[in-house]
Amino acid sequence: MKRRALGITRSVCAERPEASFAPPCSASGTLYCTYCSAVKHGSRAPMPSIRRYLSPRIRLVHRMSREAGSRFAILSGEFGLLGPYAQIPYYDHLLLAGEVAALVPRVAAYLSRKRIRSVRFFHEPLKGRPNLKPYLAAIRRACRLANARLVLSELSP
Repeated sequence: MKRRALGITRSVCAERPEASFAPPCSASGTLYCTYCSAVKHGSRAPMPSIRRYLSPRIRLVHRMSREAGSRFAILSGEFGLLGPYAQIPYYDHLLLAGEVAALVPRVAAYLSRKRIRSVRFFHEPLKGRPNLKPYLAAIRRACRLANARLVLSELSP
């Protein structure tokens, strides 16, 4: 099954469940998540994260979360997990491998606080995108720490 929206095709067969740290759950305990974007709205004033990041991928995953009745968050290397209406200022920061360990406890705390039992993390293909590896490492480790199930869903361009 393929679905075309905003120039991105998602394929159900591209999903890879990670080692399950918790049993599957209903949509209400599920978080649809994707990583932030380098392309941002340039205003220095704080604005909702869903408006700050100018990414069709983020908008697609947000829409899919609403359709599924699931929560939505953006994984930021600067701020951790952000709900779509979290007010954030302009920033320019790429998560580096050496920063993952410091970010993981904040992300795991968010998952625990929001009672998230399952995370569906949407990402672009890894080939040719080495900058995605720290984001994947962070969400994997945070899910393990928060005892949340992780499913990786690759989006095809």
